[in-house]
Amino acid sequence: MKKIVVILTLIAILLPLIAATDYEQDLNTKIDKMSVSSEVKVFFISMVPIFELRGAIPIGILRYQLPVWKTYPIAVVGNMIPIFLLLLFYDLITKLFFRVPFLKKILEKLFERTRRKSKLVEKYEELGLMLFVSIPLPVTGAWTGSLAAYIFGLSFWKSIMFILFGVMFAGVLVTILTKMGWFGAALAFIAFSAILINSFIKKRRIQNEKI
Repeated sequence: MKKIVVILTLIAILLPLIAATDYEQDLNTKIDKMSVSSEVKVFFISMVPIFELRGAIPIGILRYQLPVWKTYPIAVVGNMIPIFLLLLFYDLITKLFFRVPFLKKILEKLFERTRRKSKLVEKYEELGLMLFVSIPLPVTGAWTGSLAAYIFGLSFWKSIMFILFGVMFAGVLVTILTKMGWFGAALAFIAFSAILINSFIKKRRIQNEKI
């Protein structure tokens, strides 16, 4: 019975990963063809890494014309379900992956990349985890946050709680930007560009200091 639960959990975790490989256009096409309600589609999108809540809310509001009071809670719950499973079974997943050299190499690279991107979590722990997740950018979602929580050894329930707070805040921000239309999109683009430029400047400064 325990093995069956583990297998089903791994399937639940890997399904969103598989769905995300075709990226946004293919994902939208596949979801549009599903004979389910728009609410279920939003729920599914929010589970997928890369898209998560920040992709599900704009699609729910703009594409499916769902009201905010429906879209927001559905996206938050959908985003949190795989996070709970990931944090619960990270130890098991890591042990299984480390038995296969190819998968071990991939996981080690993922861990190293997450450490570099998660300085906030390393420095401020649970509070940093909440701040990290609350920034709706491609590399700062709940999926990456859950991995950072595992890598830095944070408490399971505290991680769940602070990731939830971060997801809820990110959802509010994304909802506001979505309702602002093109102006909101422009603000998001400017903020994202500023962060990229700042990151590039920091990297160049570090490289110059090493020289």
